[in-house]
Amino acid sequence: MLIKQYVVALPADYDMSIIRKRIADKSAAFDTLPGLGAKVFLIRERGVCGAQANQYAPVYLWPSIEPMWGFVATHLFKGILDSFGWTPIRSWPAFAFARNPDDTDFHAVRSVSRESMQIAPESDLSALRSDEVAKAQDAVSNHPDLIARAVGVNMEDWTLVRFDYWRCEQRDLPADAWSYEVVHVSAPNVDTLVSDNAR
Repeated sequence: MLIKQYVVALPADYDMSIIRKRIADKSAAFDTLPGLGAKVFLIRERGVCGAQANQYAPVYLWPSIEPMWGFVATHLFKGILDSFGWTPIRSWPAFAFARNPDDTDFHAVRSVSRESMQIAPESDLSALRSDEVAKAQDAVSNHPDLIARAVGVNMEDWTLVRFDYWRCEQRDLPADAWSYEVVHVSAPNVDTLVSDNAR
């Protein structure tokens, strides 16, 4: 499983209704995109929930790498490049993934929070992974508003990232959370998403 996100930084006075309309116009293509686990269309709006800038920052969950190229190497991602320029994509192999066993409707996600941390040199990666798996499973089992958690690791700079997918609105998350508003959820193959620890 692969986690992927790109962030489009927008001017401070940008009319975010333009992004909302773009999502409304283009999201249907992802509702049935072959091989896509889920794409959550995310924005941060300046002045809302602590955001200091406007961003369009969708996050994708791919069950495997090959279907990802069915997006990146086609007209679908070219539309982003044509509109916003050469946009870097961050990606993380999944380190842990868990879904709330009592909440099967991934389309109910209303906000996403993101947390990252540096992995200390010479860390015990096996122990860290076991800990992240346990924390993810515990979090989704014990928090009624948490639908899923996806954890990835960038092995180039050894950073760990956690994406939490919430049923509650962005304003209901802790004030210090780095959070996004969900504008649309496409989840054509969300039930295929498992990390290796779940097999």
